[in-house]
Amino acid sequence: MKSARPIVTLDLDGVICSPPFGINLGISSAFVNPDAPALPARIPPPWLRAIVDPLRFELRRPLPGMHDALHRLSEVRTVILLTGRRSDPTRWLRRHGLDQYFDRILINDGPLKSAHYKLEAVTRLGAAEHVDDDGRTAQLLAQRSATRVFLCDWPRNRGVTDTPGVTRVEGMPGFVRLVYGEG
Repeated sequence: MKSARPIVTLDLDGVICSPPFGINLGISSAFVNPDAPALPARIPPPWLRAIVDPLRFELRRPLPGMHDALHRLSEVRTVILLTGRRSDPTRWLRRHGLDQYFDRILINDGPLKSAHYKLEAVTRLGAAEHVDDDGRTAQLLAQRSATRVFLCDWPRNRGVTDTPGVTRVEGMPGFVRLVYGEG
């Protein structure tokens, strides 16, 4: 039964799809105080997001090896897309043939910044694992949740290497190899 499989949550940008020009500017290796209260996000009005988000996101491509990695992962995990985006990525996923691998798609439609939104979500879902590209998110989840955290390797997040509870992986293919005990 598929629902009995462990839950894995996956970030979208920098984990499943490539950033523009291969430069991942949206991630950080700056640590957050895990005990500090979550600050509200600055959320652009819906009319502005309707214009800007397609320009920011629609031209991105899946990272290499994504179809195979997601297919293999969906055989042994309940796969949930957990994105800090505030716009629905379903059309993008469908266009690239990736929607079939996800059991659920969760977008950040609340007041929290991405890292705290994801912390709340993995806790509520009881996620066994989470894969992200943002060092700040990885650090917060590792320190404040029971979820095993995996960080996709990008040059801008290499300062997170020594965070206890964060395992660095070579993208989704590297994470899937770990899940299958292949390395």
